Amino acid sequence: MAMVILGAGGGLGQALTAELAKQYPEETIVTVSRKALKLSDERVRHIQVKDYSEAALHTVVSDFKSQGFQLTGLISTIGMLHDEETFPEKKLGDLNEANLRKLFDVNAIQPILALKAFSPILDRKHTKFWVQLSAKVGSIEDNYLGGWYAYRASKAAVNMLLKSASIELKRTHKRLVVAAIHPGTTDTALSKPFQNRIPEGKLYTPEMSAKRIIKVIKGIQPEDTGKLWHWDGTELSY
Repeated sequence: MAMVILGAGGGLGQALTAELAKQYPEETIVTVSRKALKLSDERVRHIQVKDYSEAALHTVVSDFKSQGFQLTGLISTIGMLHDEETFPEKKLGDLNEANLRKLFDVNAIQPILALKAFSPILDRKHTKFWVQLSAKVGSIEDNYLGGWYAYRASKAAVNMLLKSASIELKRTHKRLVVAAIHPGTTDTALSKPFQNRIPEGKLYTPEMSAKRIIKVIKGIQPEDTGKLWHWDGTELSY
C-alpha cells in the first residue's frame, strides 16, 4: 500500500509527506518532485522528475508499478502563483499571453494530466482519494475583488476538470473521492511576496496546513466526490 505526493519538494509538500507518514504508519509514502530530497524515514521513497509533462508522469507511474505498490491515495501540490517573470495581474492591462499560458499549464493542464496518467492504477477497492490543492480565489461565485486573472481562471479551470473527472470515475470507482482543497495561506515561497498584507493569525505554518488538509481528506466521503473544500472542512462554491 502506498500514497503519493506530487510536488513534494516545496514547503507544504514536505510537511504533507511528514504528516502522512505519521498518520498512516502502515503506508509507504512515495514523493515526486523536480529536486532531490533528503529522506530520513525509510518508509518514504522518492522519484525525481525533470518536469510534470505527460512523458514524465507516465515514467513515474511505471516506476510506481515496478515497485509493486498499490495506490491508496494521492495528493498533488502542483501549482504556481508567481515566478521571476510572472506576477498576479492587478488590471486588464497587465495581462499577457505568455503568463496566461504558463499558469494554465501549471495550475490546470499538469494536474489533470497527472490524474489521466495515474488513472490506470486507481484501484476500485483500495484507492480512497485523489486530492489536488486548489484555491478559494478560483471560486467564480466568491470573486468580489477581481484581479489575479490568470491565477483565478486557471484554478477555476482545474476545479472544473476535476469535477468532470469525478463524474466519470464515480461510475467505476465507487469508493474514490476526487477533491480540490484550499489549504489557506501557508508560509511558503508561493505566499512570500504577499505576506505583509495578510492579517495577523491568517498565515499558517506548512505543518499546520498539512494537518488540516489531511483532516479534510479523512472527513470527506465518496458521495462528496467532485467538490471544492476549505481547509476547515466546509464546502466552497465553484
